[in-house]
Amino acid sequence: MRVGFGLERLGLLALRSPRAALAVVLAITAFFVAGIVQLQFSSELRQIFRSDSAHYATFQQMTERFPGSERDVFLVIEGDSVFTPERLEDLRTLHIDLRWVDGVKTVLSIFSARMPPQADGSRPYVIAPSMDEVEDFSALRASLLKHPLISGKLLDDDGTLSLMVIALEDTHRGFAKTKQTLNEIRATFESTFGDGDLSLKLTGMPVVRVLVIGMLTHEELYFKFSAYALTLLLSWLFFRSFRFLILAVLPPVIAMIWLLGGMGWTGQDINVVTNVVPTLVMVITFANSIHLLVAVRRHRSGGLENEPAIAAAVSEIGPATVLTSLTTAIALLCLILTRQPTIVSFASIAAYGTALAFIVVMLIVPPLARYLLPGVEMSVENRPRFPRLIDRLSVAASALVLGRPKSIVSIGCLLFLICGTVYFLNEPHFRYRSNLPAGTEPYRAMETIDTRLAGTSTLRVFMEWPATRELISQPMLDLTRKVHETLQREPVIKEVWSLHGSAEWSRNGGWSDEEFLQFVRDVPVETFQRFISIDTNSALVTGQLPDIDAAELMPLIVGLERKLQALQAEYPGTTLSVTGIAAQSARSALEMIDRLNRSLLIAIAVIIVLIGFCLRSASASLVSVIPNLFPIAMAGTMLYLTGRELQFTSIIVFAIAFGIAVDSTIHMLNHFRHSQAVEPDPRAALNRTIVAIGPALIISTIALMSGGVTVFSPLPMAALYGQLMMLVLGTALIGDILFLPAVILLIQRWRRSRGMIAQPG
Repeated sequence: MRVGFGLERLGLLALRSPRAALAVVLAITAFFVAGIVQLQFSSELRQIFRSDSAHYATFQQMTERFPGSERDVFLVIEGDSVFTPERLEDLRTLHIDLRWVDGVKTVLSIFSARMPPQADGSRPYVIAPSMDEVEDFSALRASLLKHPLISGKLLDDDGTLSLMVIALEDTHRGFAKTKQTLNEIRATFESTFGDGDLSLKLTGMPVVRVLVIGMLTHEELYFKFSAYALTLLLSWLFFRSFRFLILAVLPPVIAMIWLLGGMGWTGQDINVVTNVVPTLVMVITFANSIHLLVAVRRHRSGGLENEPAIAAAVSEIGPATVLTSLTTAIALLCLILTRQPTIVSFASIAAYGTALAFIVVMLIVPPLARYLLPGVEMSVENRPRFPRLIDRLSVAASALVLGRPKSIVSIGCLLFLICGTVYFLNEPHFRYRSNLPAGTEPYRAMETIDTRLAGTSTLRVFMEWPATRELISQPMLDLTRKVHETLQREPVIKEVWSLHGSAEWSRNGGWSDEEFLQFVRDVPVETFQRFISIDTNSALVTGQLPDIDAAELMPLIVGLERKLQALQAEYPGTTLSVTGIAAQSARSALEMIDRLNRSLLIAIAVIIVLIGFCLRSASASLVSVIPNLFPIAMAGTMLYLTGRELQFTSIIVFAIAFGIAVDSTIHMLNHFRHSQAVEPDPRAALNRTIVAIGPALIISTIALMSGGVTVFSPLPMAALYGQLMMLVLGTALIGDILFLPAVILLIQRWRRSRGMIAQPG
């Protein structure tokens, strides 16, 4: 059985029929270029937490019946003069003007607050229609701070911060319309206050979506250009040949076009997770090209003519490239075991891209090399300084391995044990705000609300009432009160919104519960739409709290569920569910991290077994274990020491990086296997392997690390991806060029001492 299952013959076929191969590439590329225009960008952070669980189904039900929270824009207005007669009048004008902005459904502010029912049944606004009617502003502020709608929610204690909540129309969900509405909201504020002493910060899901889509669109170009520029520079420094440069950098462009076109034709969006895939595929393709071109140059320098040299390179490197593509794809496809749609989509797209990287290189490099490389000088003596430096590094690595194998293995094993232990100290973590760019306006606005008001995070108790019973009833009001009070007793929950708050306010005005319930029946449905859904016989109790880590939030959720189960038993037929974006993201994130961890272990086991199977050597599997686990242990140690610990982004990166890092191991083992056929002495075979394959490993690793250019992204997920990729690939190179050969050498010595292999003749 061939190591590459014979798939490397695609390169030999393209070499024999170069025009046909290049024509096929051109036709396919034209098809995929047309697909690129179909690409869409998605900023739906909550889609990361989609699942087929009952909890997510409840969350979807809740958001369909109470869509306000997903469409709310928060205006954080700050300044020492917020609660002065002049500014209050301006704020009232802003409240009214915002109602007329296209796309705005409702506006909630301190001017929405009403007094308890009066003797005549009226419910006047707390803030009088004219500031001239207000005699004592301190008393007015104190009255507002006692109001259930305002306290901790829309006005801070010292009266220097006011919050307006704007619900957008459902028709304004697209990027362009949402962005236009947000611009009009900002322009309305500026026209009211000009360059005054009040500042404005916007946040909320619509604001975050516009911010993230804008960044994704920008980064799609910026990071691809940066990674591509680095590959251009590497190619020129290493080959110093325009023809070699074309052969190295053209395949990555074609592979990226095929990937993006395929995504466009199949309706796959680019989001905060899949955003890194095009750059990843580009650098994998470049690495494959480099391995093949270095082999071509080596065979040409050894005296072969152009076409035989290309064929020899394909036969030598092709099988290992097939195996590396397979192992990388397996590592990615194991992420499907999470059963989380966004991760499954990412894994499928990345695995598809990995297959493209192999196909594109085999279809383009051999036929183009046949046309471009005849006559190119490849003398070893005239090589530029940079490739000679890379060669010297490879020679130095070989000398170190052959001279001190025991020291290398001892240090490597010790570091692996220490870092591996630290890795398992990591705990799963997720915090919603940590996925937003720090320092941006939405992030700072969320910080302000978290520290000075009730908080940006919400836990919602979704109450479903039997269809056969009337929703607007005393039992429903009693149950709402008990749920409201249950949430209030939790120290971390700062404020609670529910129909009970309005009922309590009405009782203070002298209304009975029956009078209040009749009032709820008589007023327009929109009046209490944040609390009840009459059409679906459901209600909502919302607890506000600061954004906290999922590890802290989950015990609170579990405790609330236990308490609500007891309440639910008192009201047969009702259903009480703790839900909301905070609860759903906490559940999904921790569950996803656990599943990703398990899928990573499965990927590691499958790949290590596959290496041994394809190379027909159990020892190949054994020697590859520690060198390929060491980079993950190192990255886990970095996460622990920096306090970031395990996040779903880091586990995804581990799976990707492990799949890529194994590539170097496979190339090393495959070349050592061939070298042993020429040099039976393990030392000579290892020296031959490190010196020959080392330059390609170094250059391809640097190229792959260029995919970590996302380290400069303002999006935390993308930045973490870049940091971990660079760390894992860098340590993997050290493992493959030093630790792996040292382990092989010691095993060979041990086998010879036991008489398991013959002494070299």
